[in-house]
Amino acid sequence: MKVVLNNDRARQFVTKIGEKINSPEQRLILGATALATQPFIDLNNKKADKETRAVSVARTIGKIIAGTLVGVAVRAGSIAAIKRFSGAELKTINGVTKICKKSDKDIFVPLFAKIRPNISEADFAKEYKNYTNALGTVAATVAMIFTNFMIDAPLTKFITDKLTNTVRQNIEKQEVGGVK
Repeated sequence: MKVVLNNDRARQFVTKIGEKINSPEQRLILGATALATQPFIDLNNKKADKETRAVSVARTIGKIIAGTLVGVAVRAGSIAAIKRFSGAELKTINGVTKICKKSDKDIFVPLFAKIRPNISEADFAKEYKNYTNALGTVAATVAMIFTNFMIDAPLTKFITDKLTNTVRQNIEKQEVGGVK
């Protein structure tokens, strides 16, 4: 399915969001939205008994909190690491503007350095930001293969265990109070 924006204002709005909001911020927005909606769906599932609903709500909250915290941290850390090791600057050599490493530690010099000679400073800044964000997100995706098992799962279990009794008590209070 292809989405076409014919309204210029809508197109500009979507473009600005795409340029301003990076991967960690997207994960934070996703987590906040999930936390605001999903536990209530589980809580109001009348087909499940009280115990199942309590565990389901606690587990949903645990997954959302753990996934959001770890996802934001890993994405932000990966982007910061890529930026730290991809220092590049514009230099004019023999009348040609080239993108060069700032130091020997800069092992992730942007690939567009070989493709775009005579790049303007504004274009370089925009493409460099996009490059570091994209490469950082790819690195984060690889790292999250491991953090899902090493951090997310144990943290989800910990949060679930801590919240289950509280949620169970709240469900019982609701039902005793006549609110169903």
